[in-house]
Amino acid sequence: MSTLLLLGAGFSRNWGGWLASEAFEYLLGCSEVRDDDRLRDLLWRAQQNGGFETALAEVQLAFTREPQTNTDRLLALQAAVSRMFSDMNRGYGERQFEFQQRQAAMLRTMLVKFDAIFTLNQDLLLEQHYLNGNIALSDPMRWGGWDIPGTRPTAREECR
Repeated sequence: MSTLLLLGAGFSRNWGGWLASEAFEYLLGCSEVRDDDRLRDLLWRAQQNGGFETALAEVQLAFTREPQTNTDRLLALQAAVSRMFSDMNRGYGERQFEFQQRQAAMLRTMLVKFDAIFTLNQDLLLEQHYLNGNIALSDPMRWGGWDIPGTRPTAREECR
């Protein structure tokens, strides 16, 4: 029988990951949103119904219907969301993944016991701190690497 782990925002929160309300506040403060009444209103409407993902989906749909009038708005919201995740991920890079140094009690020692880890998070906490060789360090006989299903290989930076 496989042992699976499902993670959500509460997991990343331990390292300063943002909850939906904080992502919403960040985006409202971005100049791209602050300076566009329609984007700002859209975010407010979407706040209780899917958050920024719903707002982004609505802008993307509007773009597919009328690209000539919605390109700037789509690019603006995408830039704000991209910057938000860059800032959050940069914060993860400045933090230690482990809370202490005793290997038996380390987080990676616990995580390596799972056959698969599924995360609903859109941040890169696991990629930065767990999928960077820590797996093999914890149990080299069990893990020979990692895979992110459903993604296409691209030229990528080494996880930090």
